[in-house]
Amino acid sequence: MGTGFVKAAPDTTRLSFEVDSLHDTYEKAYAEAAIGNKNLRETLEMLDIPKDSLKTTNFSITKETEWKRKEDKFVFVGFKLRQKLAIELPLDSIITSKVMSALGKAWPELEVDISFVKKDTHDVKLQILESAVKDAREKAEVIATTLGHKLGGIISADYSKRSIDINYHEERLAVCDCSCWENDSAIDYTPDDIEAGDTIETVWYLE
Repeated sequence: MGTGFVKAAPDTTRLSFEVDSLHDTYEKAYAEAAIGNKNLRETLEMLDIPKDSLKTTNFSITKETEWKRKEDKFVFVGFKLRQKLAIELPLDSIITSKVMSALGKAWPELEVDISFVKKDTHDVKLQILESAVKDAREKAEVIATTLGHKLGGIISADYSKRSIDINYHEERLAVCDCSCWENDSAIDYTPDDIEAGDTIETVWYLE
């Protein structure tokens, strides 16, 4: 079994967040989502970021009820808005600060997960595979020599893992006080290199 590890510098900032709010009418719940998304997309365009950088992974408005013991029945409490969104931005602290400010204005008391990711992972995955193969061969050679044999040809190589998550997850940040994000220098970060790994199983002949 060979294991490969690679370090790579991230090139993208990903903001992930979930809007969860309660409204007395369906129209108000829908309006919050529509206005918030519209304002955020306009901010992205002002920063020369494509508005389709904002992705919605889940959206729902549901009728919420809760059990009232005194009345011995479920009582309507409002319409619940839930939506999960994510934005991918350049690795730029000033742009991130401005987008965080826009998020705070659209959805007060929002919490945002910030991840630093490597957008193009093709070369990184090849480096991981190369490292894993070299590690497998070195181990096989040690085993063969210890047993008094020479390493022969390879019988098989099983590399079944096809998806490698190459990201570095940061802490969750609150944007409840949007004024703190107004300053261009509000966020100053240098993300660490991303570490990723994978394994390969090899079978060899012994001579």
